[in-house]
Amino acid sequence: MIMKEKYYDVYVSYPPSVDKERINACLRDNLPENQADDLIQALAERPQAIIAENCSKEERENAQHYFSYLGLDVIIRHSLELIPEENQEEDVKKIIDQCPVCRTIIDDPDAIEECPTCHLHFATATDTVIERKRIEWEEKVAFERKKQQEIALKLQLEKQEEEKRLRKQIRAELEQKLIQERGGFNWRSWFKGTKALISIGIILLVVFILIAIGYLLASFMK
Repeated sequence: MIMKEKYYDVYVSYPPSVDKERINACLRDNLPENQADDLIQALAERPQAIIAENCSKEERENAQHYFSYLGLDVIIRHSLELIPEENQEEDVKKIIDQCPVCRTIIDDPDAIEECPTCHLHFATATDTVIERKRIEWEEKVAFERKKQQEIALKLQLEKQEEEKRLRKQIRAELEQKLIQERGGFNWRSWFKGTKALISIGIILLVVFILIAIGYLLASFMK
């Protein structure tokens, strides 16, 4: 039996309790200007905006991964345009095309009893259970996003510190090389590391000798 290829419509929406302006800025940074403006306008006018119609499975997965990366919730529905009109209502009733909690795509709903991602049991899930599970899932996703952002920020700061240290080291090496090429004396090197202690000791010794000479001269002149 030859299975007919399924096609999908892809919608996006803002996640709950999210900074929409931050998402909009991300869209403008990653999409062409006209596409970003059209999508932002569409989301301002309605809760969900369609971004692709009649997609193949591969196109659907690409769109889902990309727009999830941009911070949007992605909603997938089976495309109804390709279903014959006489069977459309019946087919729509039979298809559970997406988990109502985590939006995971269910390609073969007859073969599984629960969502493989959030483990919602479809047969026993009431509206109350779905709503509670959805809130738990959204909070978990928000927490994971926040954690990933904190990790990314930490890595960025560590990279900046490493870059600053490396630049300082390279400047010191270039200064030393320049002084060697000129055949000059690098007096600054005597005030760094172990040499700094030796330099301070010599200075203190010289000061002590000068004080002693001054004391002896003063005693001699009396």
